[in-house]
Amino acid sequence: MTASELPLDRHADAPGPVADLPDTGEDLPAPEADTPDEEKRRRRRAIVLFLLIGLLAGLILLTIWYLLFRQPIPLPLPVIPDTKLPAYSTSMYGVSGPLGIATTPDGSRVYVAQSEGDKVVVMFDAGGNKIGTMAPPPETGAEHLPVYVAIDPLTAEVYVTDRPTGSIYIYDRDGRYQRTYTPAEPVIGWQPLGVAFDAAGLLYVTDLSGPSPQVEVFDRAGTKVRTFAESDALSFPNGVALDSAGNTYVTDSNNGRLLVYDAAGEIVARVGRGAGNGKLGLPRGIVVDAGGRVFIVDTSGQGVAVYHTPSADQSRLDFFGVMGTPGVGDGQFAFPNGVAADGRGRVYVTDTVNDRVQVWSY
Repeated sequence: MTASELPLDRHADAPGPVADLPDTGEDLPAPEADTPDEEKRRRRRAIVLFLLIGLLAGLILLTIWYLLFRQPIPLPLPVIPDTKLPAYSTSMYGVSGPLGIATTPDGSRVYVAQSEGDKVVVMFDAGGNKIGTMAPPPETGAEHLPVYVAIDPLTAEVYVTDRPTGSIYIYDRDGRYQRTYTPAEPVIGWQPLGVAFDAAGLLYVTDLSGPSPQVEVFDRAGTKVRTFAESDALSFPNGVALDSAGNTYVTDSNNGRLLVYDAAGEIVARVGRGAGNGKLGLPRGIVVDAGGRVFIVDTSGQGVAVYHTPSADQSRLDFFGVMGTPGVGDGQFAFPNGVAADGRGRVYVTDTVNDRVQVWSY
């Protein structure tokens, strides 16, 4: 074969597969349009997905809020038998000659009137740590002696009676002086001593002025709305307290007795002076706790007498024991004066000569 006879493409006749090329001469079929049912299903799926995303976001936000701002859930208190006495727990120090005392319901603040050294009210936290003092207003330029303390249940303000000036000073919960309490109709020679509030915010004051000391009740505007004791003369009434039934308890110190008035101002019960069980010597501070137990500081008896009012007979006080004995040890008192109770079963007693506050608990 000559060169001129050779094929131009030597692979033209080579065996092997040949790729099929698509036929571009025909158009591809167009996608079919959604039916109305398919459109509805797709719309429902989108709505469900949106709701699930919103729910998940809400759960995340709720979890973050709970972790940042959660509050402890209070545990229910055990039922305390009416006839059970509290036991000595601990003592708070850092106060000289403590007299009156008050505490917030949760025990997070304890206010103690100090009669020795600086005449101030000393503030403690729940752990017994001294966190500040409450001084009388400096502009009075007079001698001061804080005696009794009470907390307004509606505003949490602290009321302090000052014996030499015949005043009631008002502070915020952190000890900042706010103002001096003034009755709507000032009384010449007014001598407030014991002080307490009822649940409605009415202010009860034992007033030593005049020949016949009495208990006065003031509304929120400072107007006197009631007076106790015209029918039974008091002699140096010290403490005043209220129970949940609206009864008023007054320690008539120099007469050595406790008087109980009902809401109408009538005497419904009394505890007299004597040496037997349940009798009193020199009663001063008093408090009624949430369980209806009545705690009365008997200064000359060196202890705290404890009573209970049966729910079926508000005119009877059942005596069931005394907290403490004379002395300087734990659970012993040297001329105590004031008492307070919080909502957690703790009772605070100012142990005046021993310069401390004793804490008893159930």
